[in-house]
Amino acid sequence: MRTATAAKVLLLILAGVLVPGEGRWGATAESAIVGTRVSVIEPSREQQRLVRWAATRFESAGLDTPAVEIHFHTDAAGCGGHLGYAKAGRVDVCTVLVNEMARRNLLHEMGHIWIDTNVPQTVRELFLELRGLRTWNASTDPWAERGYEQGAEIMAWTLGNRMLTAQIPDNDPVQLVIGFELLTGGEAPVLGDADPAGQV
Repeated sequence: MRTATAAKVLLLILAGVLVPGEGRWGATAESAIVGTRVSVIEPSREQQRLVRWAATRFESAGLDTPAVEIHFHTDAAGCGGHLGYAKAGRVDVCTVLVNEMARRNLLHEMGHIWIDTNVPQTVRELFLELRGLRTWNASTDPWAERGYEQGAEIMAWTLGNRMLTAQIPDNDPVQLVIGFELLTGGEAPVLGDADPAGQV
C-alpha cells in the first residue's frame, strides 16, 4: 500500500467511514460500511453514495434494509454476463456509471435479497396468482415471467425514482404498487417520500 493510500485509508477509518480488518462478511480494510446491514467492497465515493441512497429507500418505505455485501465491477463478467446478480447475501453490480440504470439495478438486486429473507412461501404463491405466473424462479421460464424477477423488478420500481419502466409485463403503475404491497405487507411509498435527501 502506498503511503498516500495508507494515509487516506487511515483518515477514512478515523472518520468512521471504513472499518479496519475483516468485517462482517470477511471484507478487507477497503470496505465501506453503510448503516449496520450493508457493506460495500472497494467502492468509489459515488458508489458509496449510491448504496447509501438505496439503503435509505428501503428504510423510508418502512422496510428493513437487507443484510448484504455489495461488489461493483467494470464489466458484466463479474455478474455472470448480466448487469447485476444477487445470491446468498451478496450483490454484484456491473456498471462504471452511477446513473438511473445503476440505481434501478442496485435496488433490483437488493430486492432479491430482501425477498429471500422476508417473503414466505404462502405470499410467493399469492404473488404468482396475482401476476398470472406459473413458477417462482424456474430457469425454463423466460426471465420476465418468473415470480422472483417480477418481485425484484417491482421492488426496484416502487422504491426507486420511477423514471424507468419496469422491465416486466403488466407494468402499469397501479399493478406494480399492488404487487409491492402484497410482497411487503405495507403501503407503497408515495413518489418522493423515499428520497428526502434527493438524488445520489
